[in-house]
Amino acid sequence: MTGIDAELCMEEFVAKIEVEDQEKLELEYGVEIEAEAVVDACRIIKQYPDVFQFNCRGTLDDTERAILQMKVVELLEEACLRLRHKFDYSREGEDELEVGEYRLHRALVELNEIEKEREPSTQKWRDRVAKEREELNDMWNKLEIKWLELQASRQRYDIRAREALLLERMREGLVYYLNEERSKENFSGLLQWLDEHVTELLYTTRKDFKHELTVSSHAIALAASLLIDAPPSQLLSESPVLQNHESIRRVIGQEHVLLAVSAALSRQRPPRRPIGSFIFMCGSGCGRTEIAKLLATLVFGKKDMLTEFDLEKYTGPNSLSRLLGVLCSSHIEPGKKGELCVKKRHLGVILFDNVDKAPVSIIELLTQIIGFGYLVDGNGNSVDFTNTMIIMTTNIGCDQLWPWNCKCADEVQKFPVKEGLFDDAWERNHNSCYLSLLRETKNHFGPQFLEYVDDVIGFRSLSSQQLKAVARLQLRDLAVYMTQKGLIIYSSEAALDIIVRRSAWPGDRIKGGEKIRMWLEQNLVPVLFEMISKNEISDLSIMYIEASVETDQLSFRMEKTGRLLEERDVNQLASLKELRLMYQKEKERAKRIYMLRKFQNKLMASANAGFDHVTNVVQDLVNIIQDLITIPGSIVRSFLDNPKKVAMAALNEDEVRQNKRAKKGTKG
Repeated sequence: MTGIDAELCMEEFVAKIEVEDQEKLELEYGVEIEAEAVVDACRIIKQYPDVFQFNCRGTLDDTERAILQMKVVELLEEACLRLRHKFDYSREGEDELEVGEYRLHRALVELNEIEKEREPSTQKWRDRVAKEREELNDMWNKLEIKWLELQASRQRYDIRAREALLLERMREGLVYYLNEERSKENFSGLLQWLDEHVTELLYTTRKDFKHELTVSSHAIALAASLLIDAPPSQLLSESPVLQNHESIRRVIGQEHVLLAVSAALSRQRPPRRPIGSFIFMCGSGCGRTEIAKLLATLVFGKKDMLTEFDLEKYTGPNSLSRLLGVLCSSHIEPGKKGELCVKKRHLGVILFDNVDKAPVSIIELLTQIIGFGYLVDGNGNSVDFTNTMIIMTTNIGCDQLWPWNCKCADEVQKFPVKEGLFDDAWERNHNSCYLSLLRETKNHFGPQFLEYVDDVIGFRSLSSQQLKAVARLQLRDLAVYMTQKGLIIYSSEAALDIIVRRSAWPGDRIKGGEKIRMWLEQNLVPVLFEMISKNEISDLSIMYIEASVETDQLSFRMEKTGRLLEERDVNQLASLKELRLMYQKEKERAKRIYMLRKFQNKLMASANAGFDHVTNVVQDLVNIIQDLITIPGSIVRSFLDNPKKVAMAALNEDEVRQNKRAKKGTKG
């Protein structure tokens, strides 16, 4: 079969699935399935036949096509189920809006305070926050346009009026069945009548939440990745996007690391090796753990897809046994698996800290992993590492060769990853630092180990301004983690100088961001705990950290943010809160409409059950419909500050009442 014939055959196969199964799944779960998702589901199953228990050779016969169709439908159904469960039970959408509202509020406060300080050294942070505000405004504007157009359009209110009438008819029909008709023939008619009405309601909600309720290729890859233990980007044959991502802003001063990793991942790779393997040459506090978490998020979808091993703790005689489960000592429990062999197939980023402290036996173990993508545990079982990213850190020579206190470090913007990658005056002058570190690393590990490593990346030292930016990010984190009241912590430039200076001790093994975090935990967290215990932190408060010129001490005070912002900004935040509440209520309505489908299916399953059971299910349906009928009134009450919306909502409810009166008059 030629490539063109195979392509035509695939198109016919996908079309058959769309006709026979796609509509059934869409009606069952209230979602929309893209045609590309069906194609990718078919391709993934054929690419991983062992996982999906589908074996074929060459051209498919009728039996194999039927089996493939069944497997594709199963994968599509799994993706639909995951998407529906996420929409119904996850607060991800609401949380994103709440976080977005809080972040915009924080950006407005920080910009306001920076303008008051007028410190030249805050210009870079101001540019950063201004960009955040611009992007958040764009996000909210798009959402506002979408929902306000939906709410304000005449067609929308016609649809809502019809929905209200449908719900009223359903309620009346169910109540009538409970009170009057109990025959089997009427029960069958009731089920068909319910199915038509619920399908029409689901179609409207699916259009309103198209982004959240569309089964795309990415949704298929997410569902399959759990079975295959591979990142979604790999299943879709995409290179992980390591630039232009919101999380990248947390990386201060080490942007070149992401460029180097991205370049390595885009190169063609030998088979049966990890996705990537890297050595980070850096000291403590440069952000290596932060970058590892970021790579776990960007490549594997979650920051908790990170496993850490500090090899400084694996220097004893039983170190290899702890990792492999080799039964060579009474200290190891018989039959216990090694720490690296808990899973048969690993997925995610594995961070080996202080690899230069590891003994030769563990270096040989790492060579096996990065060179061949697997290892053999103490019981003779093979453990797969081909779907992992291996990161190893070393600080060989960093204390002596790295320009920690170089006077020109404040001006540095980039540091060379490889010779000639960047052409910057500072880099040319200090290129010898990187080459010296690379030479030390080669001498320590030997050429055989480094032969399998994709890249050896040098981290640069952080300037004082970059350390202040790290401190600002950590203050943001503290405000979020310590309270759930929308607290904003703002530190003046003078206070940041004190924080950075006091957290750095000459000769201390721990440096940089890690030391700043420890200092804040020891000195600021107790202050926050005390304020929380005294109820001094209220909703939307701002904590100021200021420095006393005479005593060189920090002071803290609380203010309400409403008094610090311009009226325009206050009105914008109020509008965003209203928009968020609108989204929440509309989503709650969509979830309740889908519950009608679930109870309708439950009613169909109870067709042969006793009347009492059927009665209970019908009564549950009546209760859900009653809740849905009352929701529009609650939406109207949330718009009391906006006369235009109130007028439109009132018009909608008036139309519903007129239709009800007309219906009653007809009956009379």
